[in-house]
Amino acid sequence: MRYTFFFIITFFSSALFSQEVSGYLGKRLIVGYSTYFMPGLKGPGPFVSNSAAEASPTINNVHCLNVDFAHKQNKMISFSGQYMLTGVAYDNGKSNGTFFGDMFRSESYYPYPEGHRYVGDFSKPARLRSFNFSIGMKRYARGYIAPIGRYRKFEAILFCEKLTYDYQNFAIPDPNGNYEYDYIKDPLGTGEYKFKNIAFACTFGNQLALNDKIVLDYGIRFAYSPALNIITLAESDAYTRATGFFRRESNLRIAKQQLVNFHIGIGFLAY
Repeated sequence: MRYTFFFIITFFSSALFSQEVSGYLGKRLIVGYSTYFMPGLKGPGPFVSNSAAEASPTINNVHCLNVDFAHKQNKMISFSGQYMLTGVAYDNGKSNGTFFGDMFRSESYYPYPEGHRYVGDFSKPARLRSFNFSIGMKRYARGYIAPIGRYRKFEAILFCEKLTYDYQNFAIPDPNGNYEYDYIKDPLGTGEYKFKNIAFACTFGNQLALNDKIVLDYGIRFAYSPALNIITLAESDAYTRATGFFRRESNLRIAKQQLVNFHIGIGFLAY
């Protein structure tokens, strides 16, 4: 009887200690805010710009609301809703980006579809807004318990982009003019285009706990976003060519904006 009782106690004790409870102090859910940012040497930002051939230094920035859930001791599933606001510079016609953007540029006085050129205020860029949705996985280094410690995060991001631009200040060469620079106003497109794009990102970060309630998060983030939509370039009608042009310029801007960023955030252990 004595041995039977000892065996029962030993069995239940080992079962209790071997149970794996995910999360720091048993808490598995983090709700928080983060941002990633980086000086943008090429730019432009959302409010001030030069023409596309010139640099417009700015700060790249994205705001994120995050929900992270620990489903294993060293792994978390991450969901994020993001907002980004930046700018797209107008081309002044002296040079025109081709397939690789700034790597290969050729002389042209007609940078926009159908021979249009922009004749408005180059200091005010087109506005590019994007609401993004991402899903990712955080994997923590050996010896750490999620959500505390060093981690690598891999995520896929969906961009829902909206570009608004000054479509009324475009012009085409005047067929009755005697000089190369005689132009007449001719609106280009609708002034608003909506696109979708994707990106794949990797973050190397670290998380710290304060008072067992607040979680600080920091690191560096790398992302790749396709910069060209090939299908729209093959279309023949003027509207679709204009759409393809602005989509390409928007995606090039996002590709530069997403490439490398610092990451910092704060959250709380909710559950």
